Amino acid sequence: DAAGTGRIVTVKALLWRNSPEKVIGARKAWAEENPEALAALLRALHHAARWCQDPANRGELAALMAKPAFLGQPEAIQMPALTGRLQLGGGVERSVEDFFLPFDKAANFPWKSHALWFYTQMVRRGQLPHTPQNLAIARDCYRPDLYRSALKPLGVALPGANAKVEGALKVATPVGSAGASLVLGPDGFFDGQIFDPDRIDAYIAGQKRA
Repeated sequence: DAAGTGRIVTVKALLWRNSPEKVIGARKAWAEENPEALAALLRALHHAARWCQDPANRGELAALMAKPAFLGQPEAIQMPALTGRLQLGGGVERSVEDFFLPFDKAANFPWKSHALWFYTQMVRRGQLPHTPQNLAIARDCYRPDLYRSALKPLGVALPGANAKVEGALKVATPVGSAGASLVLGPDGFFDGQIFDPDRIDAYIAGQKRA
């Protein structure tokens, strides 16, 4: 809208609330050969995400991203994304809750249920067949065990489970965790569907009918 070239129709935060977005990944062999480096990387990510989440740092964050080495765009253009107050176009503004959520609500935790939901969409679109082997590959590429091991020395709140029923939390909800208190959700899909990672066959079959 700032350039007069288009308008925002919707955003990911309204399609699947508190859903995953960017990813940092490593090959299994590298992770096994460099456990200390991987743990240090995850802790650095944790500290950086916490800093980015703090509203007091938004101005500095926008100034950093405005540099040519990063986005190379004016700070004013970035602030709506950092505050969740989006300019949709035509002078219309909308506030989107949890639009920018780099740290809170276990934003960086590698939920296996996220991996499995993405797997169901790959099956749905014909990118791969639904087999026990492919299911295991998708599930095992997310490693909450490595994430917990890296962050345990920090004493931060971490989910006690490796997966959860996606779309079930309608409001922010306190949950069991290792460390400090933890709040998750809401995590609803725009169509109200629920994804239970323990009922993948039924979920995939239901999508074929849709």
